[in-house]
Amino acid sequence: MKMIEIKNLGKKYSIFHEHQNPYASLKEILTDKAKGFLNHLVGKGSVKEDNIEEFWALNDVSLSIEEGDKVALLGRNGAGKSTLLKLLARITEPTTGQIIIRGKVSSLLEVGTGFHPELTGRENIFLNGAIIGISYKEMKRKFDEIVAFADVEKFLDTPIKRYSSGMFMRLGFAIAAHLDSDVLIVDEVLAVGDAQFQEKCLKKMNEMGAQGRTVLFVSHSINSVLALCNKGIYLEKGELKAFEPIEKCISRYVQSCPIAGLVWEGNVGDDSIRFFKASLQAPSNDVGFFYHGEKTLLQIDFEVLKPNQDLILGFSIMNARHQTIARTRLCDHEQHHELVTQSGCHNVCFEMDLELFHPGEYQIKLECSHHNRNRILEDDVLLKFAVYGQNKIVKHETGMEKDGISLGNRWLVPHR
Repeated sequence: MKMIEIKNLGKKYSIFHEHQNPYASLKEILTDKAKGFLNHLVGKGSVKEDNIEEFWALNDVSLSIEEGDKVALLGRNGAGKSTLLKLLARITEPTTGQIIIRGKVSSLLEVGTGFHPELTGRENIFLNGAIIGISYKEMKRKFDEIVAFADVEKFLDTPIKRYSSGMFMRLGFAIAAHLDSDVLIVDEVLAVGDAQFQEKCLKKMNEMGAQGRTVLFVSHSINSVLALCNKGIYLEKGELKAFEPIEKCISRYVQSCPIAGLVWEGNVGDDSIRFFKASLQAPSNDVGFFYHGEKTLLQIDFEVLKPNQDLILGFSIMNARHQTIARTRLCDHEQHHELVTQSGCHNVCFEMDLELFHPGEYQIKLECSHHNRNRILEDDVLLKFAVYGQNKIVKHETGMEKDGISLGNRWLVPHR
């Protein structure tokens, strides 16, 4: 059954640009304000049309979501994800198009949404139930389960305004997830919680999907999206680019990033060595990213013009915070060191074991220099790749990134 139908949906906002002289005197400012007020009174309006810009946050979006689907909304900042969720949650009205939702909707879009700051946690639980039409008797039956999930029992009779953002989020999610709604909408607010609670939320949403309830989820954590969702919506500048199986949608999202990629080609170096290509073997799953536990090959094509014993060639791997977490050089491998002392074109290949990489995004930077002298390469050759967990929830932010230390050469095997 189609739980949600979206037909030619559009949302337009008006952006007002006020052109005012920054050096205007108080008299000039007051005169302009008075003219605007008088124009408004006589029906001419106080804002010129050329000062108004139309902005379509969403434009002509059409799709259908089936009962039991767990759908991720993917896209860069400003793509229209939060706007779409607000329209689905009836927080704002569409400019064009139509939304049909069959069943009750509960949502958690912002920390503290739907809470009255002066009321206690206990009172807000019943208030939230009343807002979406749940009877007092039903809320009383669900009360203990909500409190236990949110782990706020000690603070039930404390005004909500004294809660931390984490407590807000835990209670808000617990209420939204336990109200037996047919559709659950969750924005990026889960990022506020700790890793243990995030895992708890993902398990709860998985259970809801198994019960035939529909979940819409926005998160920048690709691991969380893979663990939960079976379909993905990819938005770009307010337009629907794809509604497809989650792996293909994530691949589309990852490849949309303009910074580097799996292949670099060019011609850089100096009069002693030139580099023409560096590449990572494409993922076997053909979705644009690697699964944790897979292996890949790094290949580097270069030409030695002037052999030199002092030539040092290697590469480093950086995490998403641009911290160097591992590094290797040809001189660390006896079977490869002689390459820089022989004229001609060469190809060196390393097998990388991604089992040892914590899920996330990484960059490979090619490095070359003369020993104790000038660097031949700076940031000229960069590759980017992503590693994500497969069908499981990652529990903790541990692994290769810890302390940003080098792990030596245990993660790669060189090939001739």
